[in-house]
Amino acid sequence: MTTTPAQALGALLLTCLLGLTAAQPSISLMGPTQRTTAGNLVAFNCTAGPFGSSDFYVTWLKDRDEHPASAQRLVTEDKAKYTVTSKVWVTLDRQDVWSEMTCEVTHRHLAEPLRKSMNLSQVLRVVPTLKITTKPSGMQIHVHQRVNLTCHVSHFYPSHLHLTWMENRHKVQTVESPPVTRNPDGTYSLEHTWQAEATLNGSEFACWVVQDEQPPVQANITLQAQAPSLGKGRSGHSYALKGPLQRSEPGSSIQLTFTSPGFPTGQVTVTWLKNNHRLLKSQTSVHSLGDSYNVTSSVLVPLQADDVPSLVLCHVKHRSTLVFQKTISLDQYLRGKDYLFVQTG
Repeated sequence: MTTTPAQALGALLLTCLLGLTAAQPSISLMGPTQRTTAGNLVAFNCTAGPFGSSDFYVTWLKDRDEHPASAQRLVTEDKAKYTVTSKVWVTLDRQDVWSEMTCEVTHRHLAEPLRKSMNLSQVLRVVPTLKITTKPSGMQIHVHQRVNLTCHVSHFYPSHLHLTWMENRHKVQTVESPPVTRNPDGTYSLEHTWQAEATLNGSEFACWVVQDEQPPVQANITLQAQAPSLGKGRSGHSYALKGPLQRSEPGSSIQLTFTSPGFPTGQVTVTWLKNNHRLLKSQTSVHSLGDSYNVTSSVLVPLQADDVPSLVLCHVKHRSTLVFQKTISLDQYLRGKDYLFVQTG
């Protein structure tokens, strides 16, 4: 088959074009295949070529600043073609979300340097810091009050994570990809609130955060209600249980009185028992004082000659929670010639 001059010229041009294309040097940049936490070293590898001679130079930049690299390695290929590889080690920082690494290769036959960049956000993981706050604060929490627990998850990257609330080591809520806000340094933060009921016994709450398949990060808090306290601005619990100042003869009655201010609600029940039998001659009053309640309860206790070992129990509940319980020995209030009296505190 005879080839025409036009066909021969076309084949020659195609061969030259392929040769020129094949000879064009290129550059590639490889980084870690998995994310790494801030504070750790990671490696980047840059490869460029082929070149017709070995007079080239590799420069590494972190943002606009030159970064030292390990020695470059020269590879000689067939037909005097050269390829260069270079490695750099970088310590990741939490602030590197906006940073990038650039490999730049210059050669005398290149009109412009070859450049390849990689954002450090592709390889960086920033572990969040966690804390839990309460509203209202711990000193203002009353029994059965609903309290907002807020988990503050601060400065993490990337944005995807899931959050779990635990109560006494039992899962109560899991949130996949909760809404986040962007920080000026490129990291993310979020707040998530869980509402719980305060008790006198207290409960242990934990906020768990998991990024990808990493170990969880957690914060813990104990939510415990404060029992009624004495007045505004004073700490601790104040309960008073008083009896008469003088002893009485058998056959008479004495009055015992319980008082306590500062209850958050008026749902207070006072029960009086003598030797485990309920005393019926009692009276309880609850008075509102601004945002708190004062409680006074009195009972008449009949004294008998055999009451030396007898005990009276005062039992106080706020709603359904026991807040006060005390036993009084009646021998300290009996008067008579034939009794041995023992004073108790």
